[in-house]
Amino acid sequence: MASTSLARAAVTPVGLGLGVAAVIAGLLAGSLVVGVLLGVVLWLAATVLTMLKRTAAASPGTAGATARGLDPFTLGEPWRFFARDALQAQARFRELVGKTPAGPTRDRLADIGQRLDEGVQQVWATAQRGNTLRQARQRIDVPSLGRRLGEAQRAAEASAAADPLSTDDVAARTVASLQGQLDSASRLDEVTAQAEKRLRLLQAQLDESVTRAAELSASVGDVAALAGVGTDIEHLVEEMEALRLALEESGGLSAGSG
Repeated sequence: MASTSLARAAVTPVGLGLGVAAVIAGLLAGSLVVGVLLGVVLWLAATVLTMLKRTAAASPGTAGATARGLDPFTLGEPWRFFARDALQAQARFRELVGKTPAGPTRDRLADIGQRLDEGVQQVWATAQRGNTLRQARQRIDVPSLGRRLGEAQRAAEASAAADPLSTDDVAARTVASLQGQLDSASRLDEVTAQAEKRLRLLQAQLDESVTRAAELSASVGDVAALAGVGTDIEHLVEEMEALRLALEESGGLSAGSG
């Protein structure tokens, strides 16, 4: 198994490319021996670095490093749940990689795990943004604004009735400002509700993908069988990123409109 992993690392494009480039450089310098020696050294260095990278990615102990700085308890619900569940899925997957014997299946799982790590980062960023928007919404006192809006509307109507030709628009501007704040509250409610719904679905699909990876790696043992899981997680990460971007854009528009 170890020899298989070494062979895979030895034929990486980076390692081969560096080796060939060094030989060419040696020929141009007039010394084939120097070029070959330099090529071998660079190829070995690239091979070792590739092996170290794959070993680190496959090690369960690196889960803490990936999760470092991601503290779900700094968020309110439901965003705390999303962040916590994503970290738990990541930990389960890394445990799976760590228990898989060295070889193509483990290497493929490690590659999938790197994309899953990116997905966890997207969930975390989305949860942070959603939590920020929820806090902003909580600072908007809708009942109080509703009462003030009613008073302002009555005042504006009374002012218009008393002097129909008046150009004083203070009352109308007050009504517009209060209504704008209420509209912002409604938009924030809609944005966060849609984000929660979408993120809950993506989180469930992520958990399902991790479970399928464990099942396939244990029962089939064929690296090709993991192709579907890798594709699913790839799509999930893309959707998570799209959700994060949409939430940032929608949140910015909502906050700016108020």
